[in-house]
Amino acid sequence: MSETMTIDGFGPLPVHRPKDAAGVCDVVRSAAEAGQAVYPIGGGTTLDIGCPPTKPGIAVSTTALNRVIDYPARDMTVTVQAGITVAKLQALLAAENQWLPVDVPNPDRATIGGVVAANLSGPHRFGHGSLRDYAIGISFVSDEGIEVKAGGRVVKNVAGYDLMKLQTGALGTLGILTQLTFKVKPRPERSQLLSFGVMDENLEAVLDRIHASNCRPVAVELLNASAAASCGIESDRPWVVVVGLEEKAVTVASQKAALIADLKEVTWSEVADCDASVWDELAAFQSRPESAVIWKISTLPGAVARLAVALTAKYPVLIQAHAGNGILWVHALPGPITNAASVEAVVEPIGTADFPGRCMVRRAPVGWKPNIRIGGKPSGDRELMRHVKATLDPKNVFNPGRFV
Repeated sequence: MSETMTIDGFGPLPVHRPKDAAGVCDVVRSAAEAGQAVYPIGGGTTLDIGCPPTKPGIAVSTTALNRVIDYPARDMTVTVQAGITVAKLQALLAAENQWLPVDVPNPDRATIGGVVAANLSGPHRFGHGSLRDYAIGISFVSDEGIEVKAGGRVVKNVAGYDLMKLQTGALGTLGILTQLTFKVKPRPERSQLLSFGVMDENLEAVLDRIHASNCRPVAVELLNASAAASCGIESDRPWVVVVGLEEKAVTVASQKAALIADLKEVTWSEVADCDASVWDELAAFQSRPESAVIWKISTLPGAVARLAVALTAKYPVLIQAHAGNGILWVHALPGPITNAASVEAVVEPIGTADFPGRCMVRRAPVGWKPNIRIGGKPSGDRELMRHVKATLDPKNVFNPGRFV
């Protein structure tokens, strides 16, 4: 029996695993000619994002496209096929004391193409940016079964349209990624995480002080006590702030001293060193498997403390915020979040004068999704995204119904 799978309960979908880009082109061309939909699949770690499929078709896995195409370490660029896992790519770069400074959940399963398609990022985003900042070349298969290329293999290139950024976060709706080129960075000599507890009334002042500090953190994470405990950090205070420092060893030491001195002005909490494994826990938390409902809220960094306190006062939730970036991951615990209406109640206040920003539902039970604004409230860019989709995939071949 041939391999099949379901996405959000939709299916079964026959799974194709082409071994190269030409094979992907053939599969897509055949499916499009037959009027079938094509659902790109990487490591399968983010299939709960978006809405259920709306059209019968096939799943196309890129996991067999896992080769390293080119790695001129001295040029600090790397070109790989889209099906290589993040863990394998980082291991390759580590051998040359380099890395791609992004942290994502399930790196041993997540493919680099899937990570780009979902635009995943973690705590390091504050200091290093996201994958949009590192992708300099891309190849993908269009709805006509043709491999399209943009960018190049050198950092200073101006070849064609910036399709790298267009495909980042498109959730596979504009084509199947087959190959990517990234610029990379030297690994820092020292990496250290510091944590300390904070009370509600001090939270905004503490985050403001870190922002104004002379230390240069690469991560500023805010967690309520229950979320912190899930990441291996115990605290007797309602909030825990985790600050990541990376540089030369002597620089990290001086930055730590500067941070502690600055914090004395706003809190009496003792600053503790975290185990290195906490980096992985913080990166993995956004996809916490125990959470039935997860919201992703993007707001102004200055509004993070106020919004986080308001949410915990009203709902039993776990919160992890990339505080410097204004991103909050909110996970429902058993309680009042029992139906689609209660999920929408969390979405509704976001985007108002009190809580500026946008709220997307990252995960929810499949049966609730038809009654939830998965992408948040409609905004001005929605029609632009639909126009891009209609231009690059006019027959709606890729991931129909899943996004926008």
